[in-house]
Amino acid sequence: MDKYIIVFCEGDHDIAFLSRILLVNGFTPYDKKVKNFIVPLNDLYISALKDKKIEDSKFKFQRANIHVPYAVFQKDDTLVIFHNLGGDGNILNGKANNIMQLYLEQNDEFLRETSGYDILNYRFLYFLDADDEGVVTRLSEISNLLSLANQLEHYEVIEKDDFEISCCVFYNSEYENTHGKLEDILLDLMSPSNEVIFEESQTFINTHLLSDIRQRKFVCTHEKEESRGSIQFKQEKSIISIAGQLQFSGSSNSVIIANSDYIKKSDIDNNVICQNIILMFK
Repeated sequence: MDKYIIVFCEGDHDIAFLSRILLVNGFTPYDKKVKNFIVPLNDLYISALKDKKIEDSKFKFQRANIHVPYAVFQKDDTLVIFHNLGGDGNILNGKANNIMQLYLEQNDEFLRETSGYDILNYRFLYFLDADDEGVVTRLSEISNLLSLANQLEHYEVIEKDDFEISCCVFYNSEYENTHGKLEDILLDLMSPSNEVIFEESQTFINTHLLSDIRQRKFVCTHEKEESRGSIQFKQEKSIISIAGQLQFSGSSNSVIIANSDYIKKSDIDNNVICQNIILMFK
């Protein structure tokens, strides 16, 4: 491989979406076992997996290990490695940068000489939602985290030291202040050829919208019943989920995004945002 593109994402929805773009553009899944992965990255991932002590684990729902790949794709001499950071907090608090450092350490001269591999050429891509902060603020946050002399431009690939960096912020193109999230882009791709389905999904939500208290986690035990925490309802996510159940009953939004025919090759080919994104991988 000549280039290693390391991608930091908020979650599996982002990875499902980006995977669709890569597959349309000639990338294929790279499904090597960890032990057979490219040297020295195989040892890097084995070490990360070993660091998780089984005896310290708890029997509850576990998030993905952010230090090992969530998905990997290849095309020609390029390898794309996705890391699921489990939320923008783990990108903005520096954990993504810590993972970046682990990759850069693989270019240590002594390590390369003893293992017999050439220097690894890296490009690090950051993907996250604009949310209410906006695109400019997000780009500024990433630029500051990386101690860049100049602020990143959207989709721009720049050189820093001996590697490359780029950032994409998902937003609603209808908003002048460039706020929004991935689901805004997904609905722009999914809805035009499926207007009735998505309009009626929206109608269902409008008709049956629950009160704020019922949009929170409901804890039910022998001692008490109560709703707690923050509101979990996200309208755009729910629209995608409702429409997706017509194809994939009981599946998560990541499965729907990855497999639904609501997004076709022509949708990706004709979407400006998708075309800007694929340039980040070239």
